[in-house]
Amino acid sequence: MLHAIVVGIDHYVDPFVPRLRCAAEDARALARLIEERVDRSERKVRLLLDTDATKRNIMAAIGDDLHRDIERGDIVVLYFACHGSPERRAARDRQSRYLIPHDAEYGRIHTTGIDMERDVAVWLDRLSDAELVVLFLDACFSGAAGGRTFMGPALASTPSLPQYLDDPKPISIKKLHLGRGRVVLCAADDNQLAREDAGVGHGVFTHELLQALKRPRGDRSTVGLTELYDEVEQGVRRVTAGAQEPVISILSGRRASLPCLG
Repeated sequence: MLHAIVVGIDHYVDPFVPRLRCAAEDARALARLIEERVDRSERKVRLLLDTDATKRNIMAAIGDDLHRDIERGDIVVLYFACHGSPERRAARDRQSRYLIPHDAEYGRIHTTGIDMERDVAVWLDRLSDAELVVLFLDACFSGAAGGRTFMGPALASTPSLPQYLDDPKPISIKKLHLGRGRVVLCAADDNQLAREDAGVGHGVFTHELLQALKRPRGDRSTVGLTELYDEVEQGVRRVTAGAQEPVISILSGRRASLPCLG
């Protein structure tokens, strides 16, 4: 079974958190691609957009509902298109990084954001029965203006913590060898912006990711995650003239793959 939790947030409760333009559509597009291409009996997709994408709902969807639902050997895809933010303390290496849910409070990011070290580590532990977990982040943590990030408040007293085919047939993943591992693909390095492209209606990273997932692979039914990363990275660098370079972190496993969705 392929489980996907897909999150996209354009609008935020706190007026100090800037709005985005394409994040919700990014999430819809990825969820739609999975639903259209993977056999209905072999996938479960949960889409959380804007007001549904609160911290409580996200944490419950992954840490509680998905934790109870997965079985040994399942595949998990987690996707976020939203703001990321550092919470600057002092030196750059002493920043915590946060994904910003719909209801995050600018002045309390430590409490109301999703900690990329602490919370993601808990998710991976609670999803230990899954054969493969892939986390896609179309967000960045530079704190600069103009992309999917903003600078959080300085809280020195905060403690530190870690193209479709015509009428395509649904894909069955039952006989695919997707490997085992824990892999994170992020839209940009910490000192770069994750950009949106109004011309295509997506974040640059997500647009290239969707194109790579749909790209024909001949008689191959899977695409390796390192191969997928290489294609996305090259596309993003080309579109942004090198100003944005995606990052891959292979936490475990070296031969993990995803189904080709073209």
